[in-house]
Amino acid sequence: MRSALCSVLLCGVAFGAAAQEREVTFEETPPVTITGFAVGRADYDRVARTNSFTAGKIGLSLFKPVGDAYLFAQLTTAADGGATATEIDNLLVSWTPRTANRWTLAFGRFDAPIGFERDDEPLNLIPTNSFNFTYARPGKLTGVELHYTASPRLEAWAIAANGWDVTVDNNRGKTALVGARYIPIPWVTVGVTGIYGPEQAGTDAQQRSLLSSDLTIDRGPVILGAELNLGRERAGASGNVTWRGIAGTVFFRLARHVGVTARYDQMEDTDGLLTGTPQILRSATVGPMWYFSSAREGIFSNIEHTRFHLPQIALRAAVRADWSSRPFFADAGGALQGSNTTGVLELVYVF
Repeated sequence: MRSALCSVLLCGVAFGAAAQEREVTFEETPPVTITGFAVGRADYDRVARTNSFTAGKIGLSLFKPVGDAYLFAQLTTAADGGATATEIDNLLVSWTPRTANRWTLAFGRFDAPIGFERDDEPLNLIPTNSFNFTYARPGKLTGVELHYTASPRLEAWAIAANGWDVTVDNNRGKTALVGARYIPIPWVTVGVTGIYGPEQAGTDAQQRSLLSSDLTIDRGPVILGAELNLGRERAGASGNVTWRGIAGTVFFRLARHVGVTARYDQMEDTDGLLTGTPQILRSATVGPMWYFSSAREGIFSNIEHTRFHLPQIALRAAVRADWSSRPFFADAGGALQGSNTTGVLELVYVF
């Protein structure tokens, strides 16, 4: 009797599906995965004579697989200068065909695949960004990317984007990127990227080019991340303006939950194109990090190109000394100074 009843029920389901011309499946629909992070800080600025506690940032990420594709979106709310703003930090639709799974086509807003540093605090080992990240190269791109995985050790990509760190293009041209990343041995990753396109608002005449290379070493208790940026932009009859920069970050695990990070950063903007002042900027930053537990798996689970899994809780402190060849850092009265010292205590929670 029970077998007959089950047969009737299954036939009823099949008949209803046929009438509606829909395929019947007993597989569960993949859920939307929700992850995110929150950042709180305490900052001290010697030149500006300020110190402040800040509930600085919260990021909410959504990940949804749909067959051969997936959607990743991140909304970030951040406090800056007393004001709070929410923006679409990442929005990526990615498709990898099953019949050609070495190729991936993606569209949206995403982190530029350049260098060691990233925009979001959980993806970095130190609580401040370098001058190279801020000025010498783009951090975010909006456009389309074609990615090819040639082997577990070699990948390449080509990108057409609106421009450096802009959501809507400010001219009629597009910025093109081509790059590759190679793993010669399991604990060394080398990347190189070329960028070309107009970046000035309202004109396509001033083409900008950048050659960027990066190196990541993850060996035992040591992680080393370094990048080199060489850039140039056409400036009409006055010739070309150039800049160059280098940054290196070293992280050393002292114990299971304790590490220390140091970074040196130099950016030579001798024509003043990127910073508005012809100058050479230098910074040295050092500080400890205490971290506990491991964040659950997500689309971003490790510091990129390393085995360092993102901790659920990280408390990081840093002292940073900045220098410029020209007065650049504004003091409490608005005057510019040639050097500055800042301190940061940052709490990052990943959920």
